[in-house]
Amino acid sequence: MRPLDSLAAWPIFQPVLERLGHLHTGDSSDTLRPERVEQLYGPVLETSVSRLEQFAACPFRFFVNSGLQAEERKKFEFEIREQGQFQHAVLAEFHQQLRQAGQRWRDLSPNEARDRIGRIADELLPVFQNGLMLANEQNRFLARSYKESLQRFVATVVAWMAQYEFDPVEVELGFGVKDGKLPAWELDLGDGHRLAFRGRIDRVDLWRAPGADEALCVVMDYKSSARKLDALLLEHGIQQQLPAYLNVLRRANHPEPVFGVSRVIPAGVFFVNLRGQYAGGSNRNQVLVAQADAQKQAYLHEGRFDLAALRKLDKRDTLNGDQFSYRLRQSDAQPVKGSQAPMPSDQFTAFLDRSEELLREMGRRIFAGDAKVAPYRKGQDTPCDKCDYQSICRIDPWTHHYRGLKPDAETGKEKEA
Repeated sequence: MRPLDSLAAWPIFQPVLERLGHLHTGDSSDTLRPERVEQLYGPVLETSVSRLEQFAACPFRFFVNSGLQAEERKKFEFEIREQGQFQHAVLAEFHQQLRQAGQRWRDLSPNEARDRIGRIADELLPVFQNGLMLANEQNRFLARSYKESLQRFVATVVAWMAQYEFDPVEVELGFGVKDGKLPAWELDLGDGHRLAFRGRIDRVDLWRAPGADEALCVVMDYKSSARKLDALLLEHGIQQQLPAYLNVLRRANHPEPVFGVSRVIPAGVFFVNLRGQYAGGSNRNQVLVAQADAQKQAYLHEGRFDLAALRKLDKRDTLNGDQFSYRLRQSDAQPVKGSQAPMPSDQFTAFLDRSEELLREMGRRIFAGDAKVAPYRKGQDTPCDKCDYQSICRIDPWTHHYRGLKPDAETGKEKEA
């Protein structure tokens, strides 16, 4: 017996050892028994894409959220979620008012769109979340800030309609939810198990040739800050919302009642920053002179798209996008080296197919009982900083061995370290 083991057997040390036992850092090989998995999830796991992203970030986080269904205590305060919900609600009402009037977004001038957004925001503020946004001066300041940023956003987007041939046709499009227009998107995992995804797509834009029974489709996902698709996070399933939402539409069996066509053809997926991201200038005059270009750059749409649809996304004969992030070579109008947003049609289809494959892989791991405490690390970033369940897993960030994500030096593909 080691000397420390003999000391641990002394009764005087038992209270200390019990307290130290609470600092258990988690067993990285934790696996749920099959009968426990069935009790938690049943044969059909009803979930969302964002929750599968949680699993990809850390299986234990998914287990606590979706398996144990643990939730943090609700507080009457203006959280990030409420801020985003307010912006979405204003834009949804904007779209519905235009639809009821038989108008499209492009039928308004930028100033008309700005004014309408302002009126809708003012009407919604007193009733949204029981008046939460007017509860104190700080909330009122944030509310004004979000209203003004939405006005700038919609004015910029409407101005872009002159070069953008798609039209917004649905906002907050639900699938698999109570008031949704589309059913849940299901993926068969084999062995009697399925994933059934539910959620809401912020905006769906279509381009339809006159008389055609199919339409090109673009998904827009609104964010309250700048967001880009990261190839490394995509490959490991940590960013899947954009391609998965486009797959929901691609796999819809009967889209006619919603879109008026029997088939929607994927054309692009984009993050849209509702608040805008403005670059600084060296002096005041430089900022004022470049104000119009800066506003366009602030709302640049980041994502992936089928190169074949480019001239419907941006019908200008130009080599550089201002609404969508792309650069083309002057010699042959093909994407410059290292450009990720525009993709040849076969690669874009493979991008969507890979998303389905990753979701199936994660689904099978969930039904196999994977509940490891295994957060990833990418550089200095980990999901732990934004996790609500740190008090449950209790890992020590100084000593925990994170699951590192690194590119494969030989092939250039992303792999787990």
